[in-house]
Amino acid sequence: MSTYTQNIGDVVVCDFCNDDGKLSKGGVLIGSNAVCGDCCKKNGYYKSDYEHKHEISRFFDKRKLFQRNVLEYRKEAYGSSDGIISITSWDDFTESWG
Repeated sequence: MSTYTQNIGDVVVCDFCNDDGKLSKGGVLIGSNAVCGDCCKKNGYYKSDYEHKHEISRFFDKRKLFQRNVLEYRKEAYGSSDGIISITSWDDFTESWG
């Protein structure tokens, strides 16, 4: 199976709007998706009566930039603030099923 891995360092991108997170504050983590504060406001994630509040894994600090929050989360969860992307080719992946 061939896998391509790239270290993107301190690059942070919202998984909803693809903004780089350098201007937005706060944010949430929904599963493995990091969502910037702007998207949280737009989608109502900060509202106490948000219908799917139970799906939010973590609320990031609203006083900090989204980028800083995600970098700190990466460090806490994975031991490094670097973003690591791994891509496995589909053909190789399906071949591994045997």
